[in-house]
Amino acid sequence: MKGLNNIWIYVLLIICFACLLANGIVIYNYCSIFSGSISKEINDWNLFMVIFNGIITAVLAVVNIGAIIKINTSLENNSEKRHINNLLFEAQTILVKMRLEDYGLIKEIINEIKVSIYQKHLSSEKIERLKKKLMEMDSSFLYKSQKLQEQPFLRSISERLVEEIDEFIKKVKKDKEVEAKDEEDLLRYLSSLQNIMEFYVISQLLRSSKVQKYISDNQGEMDCTISCIYDFAKELNEKLKEAQPNDKNKA
Repeated sequence: MKGLNNIWIYVLLIICFACLLANGIVIYNYCSIFSGSISKEINDWNLFMVIFNGIITAVLAVVNIGAIIKINTSLENNSEKRHINNLLFEAQTILVKMRLEDYGLIKEIINEIKVSIYQKHLSSEKIERLKKKLMEMDSSFLYKSQKLQEQPFLRSISERLVEEIDEFIKKVKKDKEVEAKDEEDLLRYLSSLQNIMEFYVISQLLRSSKVQKYISDNQGEMDCTISCIYDFAKELNEKLKEAQPNDKNKA
């Protein structure tokens, strides 16, 4: 469509040039008849006005056609952008829905494990169910970082949680009882995983620079959760930027 518009623009320019050339020839012939002197005949001036109006009309007609083509092109571009935005919105909606399903399942399992810990009856079945789900999430595209080569966003917290769970289970099997500190550590990791998932799901919807600027300018009027997620993401990005030079120096 853009190529077709360009062709029409070239055609119109050629037509405009041809009109100007034809009118130029007429004006040249008209001036040569009077040898550069000013005519006193009304008919001569009427003819001149007809020629002059013809030139102006031809130029304005070409300009109007060009403006119409430009407007149509802009409308087509806006329609294309709107179509792309709709597709991105649908894709984002599907991603959010899938992440929320994962979050709902993880939250359910974590709550069951917490209850089991409080009741001093931790089931290995619930633990294995959680570990299996974490492995599925780790290999999923739903929780990728900014770059494909980087490790998934949840991998570090998931790995620490799995290690903590394995260590906790070993102590339960060996001593039949665990210390309060071990329970507190496991509960803390479980809560951290849940919080990080909440942060990731919401923060992906707030990544636009315009959205972030709006939140920054209107934090007092925003939902507290959105403000806190924005502040946390801002601090996290600053820490990552500070860590990058150190990583390059180590390399």
